Amino acid sequence: MPEITVSDSLYRQLESACDENDFESALWEMTYLFQRGNDPSE
Repeated sequence: MPEITVSDSLYRQLESACDENDFESALWEMTYLFQRGNDPSE
């Protein structure tokens, strides 16, 4: 899996969105919500 570097602020948001330290699921959910909110076709 590729590594990404994120700001401390984004990392704290990710930590607060996690359930039982499931970072990957929280990251995918945040990505989905971002794409959905920024897609003019939806």
